[in-house]
Amino acid sequence: MSKLSPEALEKFSGLQEQIWENATNAVAQVSESPISFSFQPPEVVPPEMARVLAGELALTVQFAFASAPEHNQFLVIPSSEFASLASYIKGEQIAEPDENLIPELREFLEGMVQGICLACGIAKNEPMVATGLSIRYQILSLPDNFGRNDELVKTEIAFGSGEPIGSLSWFIDKPTAEYIAGSEAEDEQTAQNAAQGFANAAALAASNQMHEEVGGLSLLMDVPLEISVELGRMSMLVRDVVELGTGSIVEIDKAAGEPVDVMVNGRLVARGEVVVIEDNFGVRITEIVANQDRLGRIGEAA
Repeated sequence: MSKLSPEALEKFSGLQEQIWENATNAVAQVSESPISFSFQPPEVVPPEMARVLAGELALTVQFAFASAPEHNQFLVIPSSEFASLASYIKGEQIAEPDENLIPELREFLEGMVQGICLACGIAKNEPMVATGLSIRYQILSLPDNFGRNDELVKTEIAFGSGEPIGSLSWFIDKPTAEYIAGSEAEDEQTAQNAAQGFANAAALAASNQMHEEVGGLSLLMDVPLEISVELGRMSMLVRDVVELGTGSIVEIDKAAGEPVDVMVNGRLVARGEVVVIEDNFGVRITEIVANQDRLGRIGEAA
């Protein structure tokens, strides 16, 4: 398999300032906690370097460009850095982070992904959108495409607000780096497939924009969405789970009387209180996520 050329790596490195400036701006628009990013020059690393992280507990943000969903990208925030980030955003000391913190960091993390897509789209002069976004706090496992490449590109990013807060690693595979950099892959078929895929995404985005101008959100009104209500969360050790039985009480992270979260396709859109309607449970909506954000979330979920 061909190697990433020095020219492609140089071009990709030259885009980092634009990428993380856009990420800073995107985070500022969705988060009340201002955070800026700085970066180390990207480097080509063997997949073994990423595999070293496998088996470690970390906050991971996995996504791909919609035109090439098989080329997953990874943002990896180690557990200690996750704790520092959560402490800053919540304004209180978090010693032991868990997955229950993810909803409070989701807008920040999605803002980073949005900034990456926006900057790459500007560099390519075509719309770039993310697909397959997954945010997890778990034992790290690597996406399949990392194993199919003998080279990965790793960028170390520090984030802070006046004072350093933490750092993360951004891993992408060789074809993604080549496409972002605008270089031609030596494997012509791979290059043609990637170009066609990204062109299809650009056409889809342009079509979506046209439909929005003509019909707005009404064009999506018949799209089915899954609505769920989340009462609360908690984490347990395997040995505690297997000991659960009839009559066991599981304490969740919300106090009695606190509003429950109303999720659409896994995205928070409202909060409410549990009510009983005849013999059925229901939720009375008491708080709606900001209208613009809510429509954006529903559109993404669709």
